[in-house]
Amino acid sequence: MPRVTVLITLYNKGAFVEEAVRSALGSDYRDIEVLVVDDGSTDSGPAHVRAIADDRVRLLMGDRNTGRPAAANRGFAAAKGEFIAVLDADDVMRSDRISNQVAFLDAHPEIGIVGSSLGLMGKDEEPWSWPRTDEESRPMLLFGDPVCYGTTMMRRALIMGHALRCDEQWRRPGMDYLFLLDASAHTRFANIMEPLTTYRVGVHNMRHGRDAFDDRAASYHAAFARFGIAVTDAEVELQLMLHGLYRSKPDAAQVRALRLWIGKLKAINRERALFAIGPFEAELDRRWAKRFHEIADKSARAAWIHLRLSGEVPLPRLRYLVSAAARRAIA
Repeated sequence: MPRVTVLITLYNKGAFVEEAVRSALGSDYRDIEVLVVDDGSTDSGPAHVRAIADDRVRLLMGDRNTGRPAAANRGFAAAKGEFIAVLDADDVMRSDRISNQVAFLDAHPEIGIVGSSLGLMGKDEEPWSWPRTDEESRPMLLFGDPVCYGTTMMRRALIMGHALRCDEQWRRPGMDYLFLLDASAHTRFANIMEPLTTYRVGVHNMRHGRDAFDDRAASYHAAFARFGIAVTDAEVELQLMLHGLYRSKPDAAQVRALRLWIGKLKAINRERALFAIGPFEAELDRRWAKRFHEIADKSARAAWIHLRLSGEVPLPRLRYLVSAAARRAIA
């Protein structure tokens, strides 16, 4: 049996999947299988996989499109390796990714899922990174992923032992976040702070052309339910403001409501101890403070309320508020 299964789910990414598979086969860690789970592709993707002459490649065909979560679950069930390394069909992995992650999991038996930083193909931006340790990532679970799913290596025993599965009814972005939230009840996370996987940005990405507000709102309704926190649609909209997502121009009433929502989250967490209090509240305060410039760019009154509710009026922010108002006046 191979020690590592590289799991690739495939749907109509024929232009990229061969490069993804070959990046895995080029790994300096040889004890692997590359399991490609086709989800009813109608393009040349499966043919590209079949043409790769390497007996470490397995292709599971799907006769219809059932969605990425169902394809991932088929892969979890069919994987033979002790570890499962996830790779998206349009991404590539560095040749030392698998060896680095295997060594990490061997050295840290308390960690069930390890990710890495993520490079960006064709962009000069710094790699995207996630918190190094479980202690750093866990207080942030209500705001985003503890690891990047497409960079992860997971212990198969964790998935099978706790019947961890992706929600097959979920047919929009956010599947990976919700899967990781479910896993967080059973394991610890870590990240290697090197870009061991490279992400290909383009129109083929699942999020491309979609309404980010609606998708994130749906994810948050599901996430709050997992933590047993009852929320209204209006409260989810306030939570999205903490991500810089607005359905309409923020006004003074929304800014006041956002401040109250932050206080409510702090009170719930202090009562129920869902997250480490200090880091969780620091993250809420950081996101509140970060919203000032966005709000000032849209509404002077709302920005002034933000300053007052922050308990201080720093001169640089006051200057920014005045200049933003002046820019709108002459626009």
